[in-house]
Amino acid sequence: MSFRDNLQHLRATHAMTQEQLAMMVGVSRQSVTKWEAERAYPEMDKLLKLCQIFDCTLDELVTGDLTATSPTPRAQAAAAAMRENAGGPPLDVCGYDEHMRAFATKIAAGVFSILLGVSLLIFVGTAAERFNPNLEALTLIPLFVGIGVGTALILTASFQHAEFQRSHPYVQDFYTADDRRATQRSFVINLVAGIFLIFVGIVGASLTDGSGDFVEGIASGFMMALIAIAVWLIVHASILLSRVYVANYNEAREQAMAESDM
Repeated sequence: MSFRDNLQHLRATHAMTQEQLAMMVGVSRQSVTKWEAERAYPEMDKLLKLCQIFDCTLDELVTGDLTATSPTPRAQAAAAAMRENAGGPPLDVCGYDEHMRAFATKIAAGVFSILLGVSLLIFVGTAAERFNPNLEALTLIPLFVGIGVGTALILTASFQHAEFQRSHPYVQDFYTADDRRATQRSFVINLVAGIFLIFVGIVGASLTDGSGDFVEGIASGFMMALIAIAVWLIVHASILLSRVYVANYNEAREQAMAESDM
């Protein structure tokens, strides 16, 4: 008996749609369709997940004959819960919201760290030039630290996001219209606050023109610090806004998978 026959039988006897099964496994509906058409084969972690869902062994699923079996009570309960969830409000079963919030925080913090390093470079350089010129060689340390920390955060977040996308090519849209409106309001507030901080920094720095190198340097450092905070607010809010449009995420993943199959 083939894996395809077993999968089709198990899904039918558990009264699951392809979309429901795909959501439980963490793949797209198209992937389940390909499995049942024998145009693709699930990876090992997905096979083990299927075994967990249908309460069977790997050998039974892949090489055995499950077409004459009935669902176990545990599998029936899991399927019933899945159908109930599908009939009610959609749930975030794969931790999408938590992941996207962490992704937004890390990306924003990475950009903030790099810009803060520039700000500290200006502060330290200005102070060293004024009080101890011999320390000017140390002024690059804050910049390098900021770039290092920022790069590490951005790369880590990018790798984690790529892995999440690979593991979850399809996410059921569980956000409500109220969620989207609240996120849009938050984005506007953060965008306005960010622009205001940038404006304050630029105006403050311009007002110190002709006040001497030390004052101008400190003002420039504060301006850069305000810009760093502003960019954190805008980047963080932008990613959080994009997260509530799950359809865009699914469409992008489908296109990526289609291109990889070519």
